[in-house]
Amino acid sequence: MLSHATKLKTLSLAALLSATALQSAQAWEADEVAARYKTLLGDQGVEAEWTAARKDGDSIVLEGASFGVADVDKKANLGDLVLEDVSETDTVYEIGRVAVDDFQQSEDDFDIALKGVSIEGLILPKEAEDAPYGGLMQYRRFALESARVGKNGDEPIFTLGNLVADTDLGDGANKMSFEGSAESFSLDLSKLTDSREAHEQLKEYGYEQLSGRVDMAGSWTLDDGRMQVSRYDLKLDNAGTLAITADISGYTPQFLRTLQEMQEKMENGTEEQQQAQGLAMLGLMQQLNLHGASIRFSDASLTGKLIAYVAAQQGVKPEDVANQAKAIVPLMAGQYLGPDLTQSLAKAVTTYLDDPRNLTISIAPEEPMPFAVLMGTAMGSPEALAKQVGLQVLANQ
Repeated sequence: MLSHATKLKTLSLAALLSATALQSAQAWEADEVAARYKTLLGDQGVEAEWTAARKDGDSIVLEGASFGVADVDKKANLGDLVLEDVSETDTVYEIGRVAVDDFQQSEDDFDIALKGVSIEGLILPKEAEDAPYGGLMQYRRFALESARVGKNGDEPIFTLGNLVADTDLGDGANKMSFEGSAESFSLDLSKLTDSREAHEQLKEYGYEQLSGRVDMAGSWTLDDGRMQVSRYDLKLDNAGTLAITADISGYTPQFLRTLQEMQEKMENGTEEQQQAQGLAMLGLMQQLNLHGASIRFSDASLTGKLIAYVAAQQGVKPEDVANQAKAIVPLMAGQYLGPDLTQSLAKAVTTYLDDPRNLTISIAPEEPMPFAVLMGTAMGSPEALAKQVGLQVLANQ
């Protein structure tokens, strides 16, 4: 059995270790964390202010918080913003959860309302040359229960429901993957025009109100700036689905910082300085390389309705409009694509218009192509560019 002295020493050691751990977990200062949060928001173009930052247990309360963007006088007043479960390591501050109270504000006759906004696992890298995630603020999960935009208290023009974005930050703070979705959205087109004729046409073709959902997924490697968007699907009910993929490199944290600095100089500079920054941006684009991309449209009645609309405007039959398109597209494309690609395009257009199911445009160069080369070749020889990027147009595949 342990002696009383041994037990006392053991308890004292345990108490010392516990106190040390607690002291380490609580080592952060509210003002320091708040200042870093403000700086990183500013790097993303968000201007944040609060009247005070106070510590409340393991949380931070930002009193009288307001958020805005550059060149916009009006700011969103959020009241007290609570940063919950704050912790610190040698390289980052991590905030377990940021919950924002339901928000409503009117500006220029528009009413904006947000409900159920929360951020989980917010990472604030400390300032250092080798800061994790390239020194960029990251989050593990962002959620928005609903958003709506109306005008003068009327029924909403735009609504968004159940927006969620998740980020897997990985183990090495170098490669991360992301996925997200907006379960529903709606846009009332009838409220965006005062034209009676436009209202009647939207009603006739069933597009007074557009609705649908959005899904996306991809990954980002910080070292080489490889950004791969493997899925970006915009689905419009009773219309169709637009699916986009993209694969580029050179989109590094340093590229983003330089681009932000240039944009700030353009906003605050003279006309000559803005022109100089515009040229500098073109030079910056040389750092980006294209690996591939695609756009695919899967029809769900939109094509037939567009053809019917054009036919009504011209006073002809829908099949006449389709035949015109089959003839005009090759004539217009021939001067840019050359005979082989033009023939391939004409075949795809004819196949699609005869039976509108899906149409895909893709590029897949054999080697990554710098954007500067892409722009230069496009101006000098569009036909050569189309061949170099491996342009393909396919229908109903």
